[in-house]
Parts: sequence; C-alpha cells; structure tokens
Amino acid sequence: MTNPNPENRDKNKLNDTLDQLKKNEKIEGLYNYATNNTRDTIAYILMIVGIVLLFTNPFWGGLIVGLIFGYYFSAELLQIVRSANDLIEQNGMVRSLIFGGLLLALFVAEPAIFIGAAIAVALRQAFNPETK
Repeated sequence: MTNPNPENRDKNKLNDTLDQLKKNEKIEGLYNYATNNTRDTIAYILMIVGIVLLFTNPFWGGLIVGLIFGYYFSAELLQIVRSANDLIEQNGMVRSLIFGGLLLALFVAEPAIFIGAAIAVALRQAFNPETK
C-alpha cells in the first residue's frame, strides 16, 4: 500500500477550493468589477489600508485616506474654497466661525488627512485642471 503524499493532498484541496470560488457568481461578479474598474478597486484597497493604519500609524494612515479623498473630491473641495465668502454670507458669521473651529480642531487632531487631501487636489489640478 502506498501512503498518499500530504503535500499533493493539500494542493488538490487548494485547487478544488479555487475551482469552487471561480464558479461562485458573487466572486465572479467581484472579479469582473475589479478588472473593469481598476482605479476604483485600488482606491478601495488603499482606503481600507489607510483606515487600518490609522489605528497603528495615524500619520501614514491619515495621509493615505486624505490622498484618496482629495483625489475623488478635488472639484468639490476647490468649489468650497472658491466660494468661501458666499458660504460665510449664507450661514452667518457665528456658524462659519464654529465650522472653522471644527476644521481647525480636526486639523490639529489629524493633520495628515488634510495634508494628503491638499496634495491630491494640487496634483490633480496641476496635471488635469478642470474647467468649470
């Protein structure tokens, strides 16, 4: 009698598992989405990595989160900055000062998010200026 090699048995189990995953419609849909939306998939992965890093290394985690946020919301952030005077007039001085205080407190607590967002907005505007 021959004893089957445990290494071959493990390889067979792994191959069977991979074949089952390939046949799963949810996994196939996720794979198709990832291959068709590579940029968004990378952004999702980096966002998850950044959020996890916030717990262990807040500066680098915040920088990654800020870069992703700044990249995806650069037009909106620029619009807010450009129309700051209008926002102050609409909301009033007191509400604007309270909001400014909140932003300052968030910047002091986690400056890397703001730095990352500013870098992403600047780079996006430098390489792909939007005309609005």
